[in-house]
Amino acid sequence: MRISLLALASTLALGACAVGPGYERPPTPVPTAYRGDTLQLVRDTAAAIAPLVPPVATPADTVAPTWDQTLGDTVLLALMDTARVHNQDLQATIAVTREFQARYAIDRSGFYPQINLFGAGGTGKSKAIGVPSVTSDFYDATAEASWELDLWGRVRRTSQAGKAAYFARTEDLRGAELSLAAAVATGYFGLLELDQQMLVAERTLAAQRATADLSRRRYQEGQVSRLDVLQFDAQAQETQAQLAILARLRSEEENALSTLVGLPPRGLPRGQPLPDQVSNFDVPQGLPSDLLSRRPDVRAAEEDLRAATARIGAEWGGRLPQVTLTGQYGYVSDDLSTLFESQNNTNALFVGITVPLFTGGRLQGQVDVAEAQAEQARARYEQVVLLALQDVENALVAIRTTREQLAAQAAQVASLNESLTLVQHRYENGLASYLEVLDAQRSLFNAELSLARAQALQLSSGVRLYKALGGPWSELGTARE
Repeated sequence: MRISLLALASTLALGACAVGPGYERPPTPVPTAYRGDTLQLVRDTAAAIAPLVPPVATPADTVAPTWDQTLGDTVLLALMDTARVHNQDLQATIAVTREFQARYAIDRSGFYPQINLFGAGGTGKSKAIGVPSVTSDFYDATAEASWELDLWGRVRRTSQAGKAAYFARTEDLRGAELSLAAAVATGYFGLLELDQQMLVAERTLAAQRATADLSRRRYQEGQVSRLDVLQFDAQAQETQAQLAILARLRSEEENALSTLVGLPPRGLPRGQPLPDQVSNFDVPQGLPSDLLSRRPDVRAAEEDLRAATARIGAEWGGRLPQVTLTGQYGYVSDDLSTLFESQNNTNALFVGITVPLFTGGRLQGQVDVAEAQAEQARARYEQVVLLALQDVENALVAIRTTREQLAAQAAQVASLNESLTLVQHRYENGLASYLEVLDAQRSLFNAELSLARAQALQLSSGVRLYKALGGPWSELGTARE
């Protein structure tokens, strides 16, 4: 009895083990804060490149990115929802996620007995020399079960690898949703930029035509030469041509955005105009660095590393003895009507042990392959983290610099607008030449186009930061248990 209990305890202890290395997150150079808000110069190079302690975080639940906390335009949010349903690239990524979910179910099945039901029936004839032939019936209904005892944790490691691979593909799906939404937002803001530029062009064209009419009246009165009229008409025609170019670009942008959201090319609705979008947009200062741990590509790379690490143990388990329990239970009879009677019952229980002795280096080669793949996954994970840091820093710099650019551009438009008013008044009173008016109109027109460009760039920089952080900066991700 003591020996049996000892054997049982040993078996349970072995079952609690799992060969191969356990997963540990490698150290990564995650900063305690981002420098993009302040753009401070790094003077201590050695300190700048020293590895920093990574934030304590675990892979988070995969939740579709929400933009309504950052972008309040209901039309844009509706376009994002449409893209999430109709974009075919995203649908393909969803199918890949379902595939790996099914693969995980396959890997997990090794924990359970494999049970099959076997049934057979027929008539046979036997004949021996000197003996009359004998015809007999045979019927068999048997359930067979086999179960590999996971003494070394091979099945457990295989399941862990499948689970991590599934989680990685789920993060890929979340990243695809995030990238698609960011692309829709960027395209939408580009469309609003062209809308604003067309408004500027139409307003400028109307002002230039009014100035041309004024010069034409003054020419009829003999106050100016015909050159004034020709120059003002030429500038109005130049703006008319620019307006046609903007109309073409806007149509192309609408078609591209329609295709992106999964619809045939068509005209799209608009929400808030570009200036209102900018006035409602705000990015807080001092974003916490652990927001980076929510990025889908960082999580996917870590899950791939976790899966690769688990596969080392699974391959190691293949080098060790495998113990399998096999059982049969059923009925065998030569009479179908009495098949399930107790006297026809048959059952058996076997314990099988498979010990690999010589495989020509195949099993060790599989372990070496798994270890090399884990090294590759580790390098990819660390590189993804570095690139993520670069994305966030660049996005923060873009937010800060475009904010300054936008302020300067708005001040320039205000100054040029006042300058145009003064020079037009001087021209009406014969104190300024047509060249001064032409130059003031052209400068204001270009400045207003640039202002619209800066406004769209400010919003696109916000989308870029949202994508770089893996979601809204107002909330942290939730941890998976």
